[in-house]
Amino acid sequence: MTHHIVIAGGGASGAIMAANLFRLGDGALRVTLVEASDEIGKGLAYLTTNPSHLFNVRSAQLSAFSGSPDHFDRWLAVHYPELTRNGPFVPRSIYGEYLEAALRETAPVGKLRIIRQACVGMRELENGVEVTLADGSSLPAHFAIVATGFGLKPESEGLLSNPWTDPLPENRDARVLVIGTGLTMVDTVLSLLDNGHKGKIVAVSRRGLVSQRHALHRPLQLSTADIPLGASIHYLSRWLTDLVRTHVKNGGDWRDVMDGMRPHIQTVWKNLPTESRQRFLRHAAAFWDVHRHRMPPAQATRIAAALESGQLEIVKGRFLSAERRGDRLFANVMRPGWYEPGPFKADIIYDCRGVRRRTDQELKGLVGALVESGAARLEKLGLGLEFDRNCALVNANGDASSRIFGIGPVTLGTFWESIAVPDIREQARQIAERITSGRRDVTRNSVARLP
Repeated sequence: MTHHIVIAGGGASGAIMAANLFRLGDGALRVTLVEASDEIGKGLAYLTTNPSHLFNVRSAQLSAFSGSPDHFDRWLAVHYPELTRNGPFVPRSIYGEYLEAALRETAPVGKLRIIRQACVGMRELENGVEVTLADGSSLPAHFAIVATGFGLKPESEGLLSNPWTDPLPENRDARVLVIGTGLTMVDTVLSLLDNGHKGKIVAVSRRGLVSQRHALHRPLQLSTADIPLGASIHYLSRWLTDLVRTHVKNGGDWRDVMDGMRPHIQTVWKNLPTESRQRFLRHAAAFWDVHRHRMPPAQATRIAAALESGQLEIVKGRFLSAERRGDRLFANVMRPGWYEPGPFKADIIYDCRGVRRRTDQELKGLVGALVESGAARLEKLGLGLEFDRNCALVNANGDASSRIFGIGPVTLGTFWESIAVPDIREQARQIAERITSGRRDVTRNSVARLP
């Protein structure tokens, strides 16, 4: 019997999920990708066409398949051999093309269907899942996977520009304000510079921290036995700081420790008490991110030059709101030591705060529909939906689904590390193995009884 899986979301997470299903499915799976946009395998991060927008991980880590770590590098050597000579950090614009190639390679003829509209609902039934589309029609499936991202509502009634979709200012002397100082800020600044922008660029964030530079290093070998799992964030932070200090004193690099921790981050996060997770988000997440999510050397050099020239300025402060006065925008920012917020004047304001934000907003799309129906619930920190350790969706009663799973940014609150390709492909492998091994149970039920 052929089993049908619906994946809601055709960005990188959805494409990697589909490719892993086909690779592990022995030709006995049929997959439907539901994606409203015209692009498969790209999403926001990979829609860019700017060659200055680089992956912040090396190409050797970008395979769609855990079992074939050199799959992307081999594809790169055939299709873009010139890029392999420019170092390990390659433009993100080519990744969608790679994922399309991975789908063509793995999908049997006639087994992949793409529906160009949004998924607006999912309902688990005894013998399957009913998936609802934007046009009101339904799809019957044995399993369904949420790969849509978290999907926050746009803020400030459109006064904040989207760095991925909104145009660059026509006036190259325009004053630009960027909310956020992470890697999305880096991409935005590089886009402006590549476009010949001459005006002042101010980037503001609570900590005023900028991502560190990548460098050659050797990850420290750590086991879970080395890490104080379940300890408070205060103790864990002190342990990590002491480990870095000792390692550097012995001639190592702090990057060795950060990358040595990487395979264990999900385990550490799952064992952190809720109060410690909250404290981490308030006090330590920004420090973690700038060391964990580093800039490729080429990007770091250009950002350093922009800071040195004074064209780019990093400001420490908390963005509160934006308003329009005549033809200018003003951002209300609370600076350290100030008793009231001060206005920052700008011609354009880009929102580059990324996905790691707790939402107090109305949830939209599929995520909102799942929560409203009780098929899902937000995890305690509000960073995403709640899933169990096997990526199975948890409903309003706290029960894990046997048929609906999640992958990528929508699982952020449960796993923390779930937005980079190495984490997404591992989730895809885990879900694919769970589904393919579960087909025996589904086979006992007649497909006629599917919704």
